[in-house]
Amino acid sequence: MSSHTIVPGRISISIPHWQVLPLLLPCLRSIRKNTSGKDVEVIVIDNGSKDESLDYLRSLEWIRLIERPEEGLFNFPDNVWTSHDIALKEATGEFLVTMHTDLFVKRGDWLDEYLKAMAGNPRLGGVGTWKLELKNPVYEFQKRVFHVIRSNIKYALGLRKKRYEWKQGHYPKDFCAMYRRQILLDEGLTFRSIEGKKGFYDQSGGYSISAQLWDKGYPTRVIPVRTMIPRIVHLGHGTAAVSPEKAHRRNQHKLETRRDTLFDEPWVQELQSNVALDR
Repeated sequence: MSSHTIVPGRISISIPHWQVLPLLLPCLRSIRKNTSGKDVEVIVIDNGSKDESLDYLRSLEWIRLIERPEEGLFNFPDNVWTSHDIALKEATGEFLVTMHTDLFVKRGDWLDEYLKAMAGNPRLGGVGTWKLELKNPVYEFQKRVFHVIRSNIKYALGLRKKRYEWKQGHYPKDFCAMYRRQILLDEGLTFRSIEGKKGFYDQSGGYSISAQLWDKGYPTRVIPVRTMIPRIVHLGHGTAAVSPEKAHRRNQHKLETRRDTLFDEPWVQELQSNVALDR
């Protein structure tokens, strides 16, 4: 098939990866266990892993592995966004799902709400969730204020032609989001920063692709957090909890505690030990 083939109903899942085998095992096995009955292709883009995780990926016949040996931690997180761009072109599905390795699937209906939303609106460009936690009013206010300040500075400096409205809760976070692939291809959209800048002006992580969709007249939708919490679990910043190279200076202990708590849950332990899911 050509790189732009669209198979109706097929779901292509894009997962960037770099040396996080403790997350990779339960992540992939949870997908394998909970996608029965759906036409799914899993595309893992490895960004220069040099450890046993790459050998594990090469052993899996049920995934499509794309290796980028020239990449590495030095190019993180940019290589996450470019990984999704590669998957967008290499996939064959009607829908593209972006995922992180710290996202674990709990139930077989984890994508049903996304698919129902897509079926209800052929112009819907993307659907997903915000963060898998109940809203904190103080946190939401702080994020809103920061966004407005950043937007005004960029506008004043001539780095942005117009201001985007604050859309917390209105754009899918890329740790688990679904996009209508044909729209992204036809419009030439990218998961990278909309202005190609790093650091303070970085607008990736789901915001960039959503902003581009809005500019082209395509809406996005967010499924309520309460609906998704029973279906998927996101260990936010999970790579820092298992990779010394990505340690989170301020929240490392908190992340490791959350990791240990999650890994102690019986359903995660079953995923870690069930090698049959690799076949």
